[in-house]
Amino acid sequence: MSKTIIFDFDGTIADTLDSVVKIVNDHAEHFGYKKVTKEDIPYLQGKKPREILSYLGISIFKLPLWIKKIHSEINKEITNMTPTVDISPLLSELHHDENFQIGILTSNTQENVKQFLEKNEMGFFDFIRTGKSVFGKSHMINKIIKQRHVSKNEAFYVCDEVRDIEAARKSGIKSIAVTWGYNTKDALIKENPDFLVNSPDELRNIIMS
Repeated sequence: MSKTIIFDFDGTIADTLDSVVKIVNDHAEHFGYKKVTKEDIPYLQGKKPREILSYLGISIFKLPLWIKKIHSEINKEITNMTPTVDISPLLSELHHDENFQIGILTSNTQENVKQFLEKNEMGFFDFIRTGKSVFGKSHMINKIIKQRHVSKNEAFYVCDEVRDIEAARKSGIKSIAVTWGYNTKDALIKENPDFLVNSPDELRNIIMS
């Protein structure tokens, strides 16, 4: 039976943090919230999205328009972004191994993801699922499991945020948290992921074991 490896995108594969911070700050005055300082970043990396929005003072009423604007601006910057770590060798290995199917699950847009993958020559994925669900990421994971006939015992979600670990647990699949993304190592540890890795080599060892 093949293993299914689902990757998060922002932070896990694409180094979007600096660009996102710049874009968020560029629109702070228009949407009426505080800017993110360099000193804020380590603190915010230990927080959940809802806590970050509260800290910045982003109005819930302006949130849908703000998210749309941020995604639009990221789209303009996506071709300048690079991978967070050198994960291409591992992705290529998984892609050419018939015992694996690999995909992306992200709240980023399909267009952004495809542009990034094309620009960085990372066309290794069997599927890409994008968008948001009112039921959360676990609902989207469950749709992938159902549509692609995935065994939960052989499925992993590779991610970099606390909310992703929660989604994997809720869906009944294993989480592999990476320490090179958005949330800090300490924040990830507190959420008790099934595995925690510091490098693509460590990730490979877990996936292949």
